[in-house]
Amino acid sequence: MPTLTIRHKRHWYEPRLPHAVFLNGYYAGMMKNDQLQGEIPPGSYALRVQFGGRVPLGKKGKSIDLSLSATEQVNIPPAGETVCEFHDRERLWNILFDIDLVLWIVSWFVTMPPLYKILSNAFFVIWLVRLVIIRKRYYKITMVEPTCEPTTC
Repeated sequence: MPTLTIRHKRHWYEPRLPHAVFLNGYYAGMMKNDQLQGEIPPGSYALRVQFGGRVPLGKKGKSIDLSLSATEQVNIPPAGETVCEFHDRERLWNILFDIDLVLWIVSWFVTMPPLYKILSNAFFVIWLVRLVIIRKRYYKITMVEPTCEPTTC
């Protein structure tokens, strides 16, 4: 039976966060480490990787979806292993946020010009708005070259 392996490509300094994995909308498992592997029948599946979930609002059972996710169509061959890797699309924003964080810490000890606070707050609001807009496409899922058994290739 073919296997599906899902890997989280992350840098060493990024925290390990649990990601839920869904196949065709059904819960398949939780990634507590950087890899999840399992045997599944051959076919075409909608693979979704998701971090976070719904936050309840009030007592009436209403909630807001604050999850970050991505969905990709994956074809599983009759034999071999299919490997999918995912990572976030926030590389440039993470660098800018790290620079802003360092400047914010420096501002505790050194008086920064008022323009810094305006730019820093505007940058944070733009980042939040962008995150809300792309939250269903936050991760990028790529297929690594599939392998198959020598008898079936």
